[in-house]
Amino acid sequence: MRITRLFVMLLVLLLTASLVAQDNAAKEKYNAGIKARQAKNLAEAEKQFMAATAAFPQYKEAWNELGTVRYELKKLAPAEEALQKAVSVDPSYQAAYKNLGIVQLKAKKCAQAEASFKKSLELKPGDPESQKSLGQIYLEQKLYDKAIEVFQAYNTANPTDAKSHYFLGKAYKEKGDPTNAEKEFQAATKADPKFAEAFLSYANLLYDTKKYPGAVSAYKSAVAADRGMVTAYYGLALSYTKAEQYTEALQAYKDFVKVAEGKPAWKTQVQQVKTDYIPQLEQSLQSGQ
Repeated sequence: MRITRLFVMLLVLLLTASLVAQDNAAKEKYNAGIKARQAKNLAEAEKQFMAATAAFPQYKEAWNELGTVRYELKKLAPAEEALQKAVSVDPSYQAAYKNLGIVQLKAKKCAQAEASFKKSLELKPGDPESQKSLGQIYLEQKLYDKAIEVFQAYNTANPTDAKSHYFLGKAYKEKGDPTNAEKEFQAATKADPKFAEAFLSYANLLYDTKKYPGAVSAYKSAVAADRGMVTAYYGLALSYTKAEQYTEALQAYKDFVKVAEGKPAWKTQVQQVKTDYIPQLEQSLQSGQ
């Protein structure tokens, strides 16, 4: 009987030692993955996190890191799979739900992403990234009233977040409320003076509402923030034309051609500007002199 008990004790000790060794091996691989990620060696980080989960399949942090690294590598399906593993290991793992939602949103899986972000907010009410991302989902689904409600609540707690003001502006614009859209685009550009997309959306709104001098200013700011933003150059030229600033319009069209020429998506506009708009403006200015 004593021999049997001794055997059982030895077996337990051996199993415990094996589990400890396995756990240590997983942690070693996990730490190596963190170092590789910090060094921006994402392929090596993915390899190490995979090894960590292989050594210890219940390692939720390793699954979470593996999912986020795969997301950065643009491997959306494998990223989602890894993050699903993380939340299956621990259904209360808020960070993994948030990351899962981010991956699903990128993959245009709006219903799944909505569920993931709602779970994240259930586990951590008021989580800024989850709340803002939920608003993006509603915007993507054209549920503008819901998007406005979410972004307004978010902005109350985070008044200087330029992207949230930008998204709220887009929601107002799509809903058909240009007044509030204008206010939100202004808030976005004030919060981030280098936010080219916000300046562009603001300029487009001003152009659509026939506020051409304001549109000129906003398009110029968009160009200053992003010298390669072809749409802004084109909008600037059109706005100068509408504002009857023909000398400035001529130069803006020439600048547009320099930036857009050779880009297939702008081939038609470039040709029209070169053969119609520029010659007409040059002729008009010369006859005016």
